[in-house]
Amino acid sequence: MIKIGLLAIIAVAITMFIKQTKPEYAYIFSLCVGVFLFMLCMDSFMNIADMIRLVSSQIENADAYIYTLLRIVGISYISEFCGEICKDAGYASIGKGVETAGKFSVLLIGMPIFLNLVDVIKEFY
Repeated sequence: MIKIGLLAIIAVAITMFIKQTKPEYAYIFSLCVGVFLFMLCMDSFMNIADMIRLVSSQIENADAYIYTLLRIVGISYISEFCGEICKDAGYASIGKGVETAGKFSVLLIGMPIFLNLVDVIKEFY
């Protein structure tokens, strides 16, 4: 995390310098740094996914739930990242739309798990 934080601080300083001379390049530079930081985080996410797969191999019928969980986390991060890029570019309404679409996607993907939970609750009552 220290490496990512330092990279972000250096990138902000460089972006501020570029913005004074060529503002159009500052946005492109910050977008490239954002994608690079996102790719660095993907390595950590893949390690977490491997650990989750290991745990799910020890639990019966957990694959569908784990897959759904990973999809929800991925959609959340991607929609937030894309929404922030839109906001940084000055298109806050489009950014909010992206984030809202991500929330609806998470709700749609999580609905089967919710329905299974309701069925389990019904069995007890």
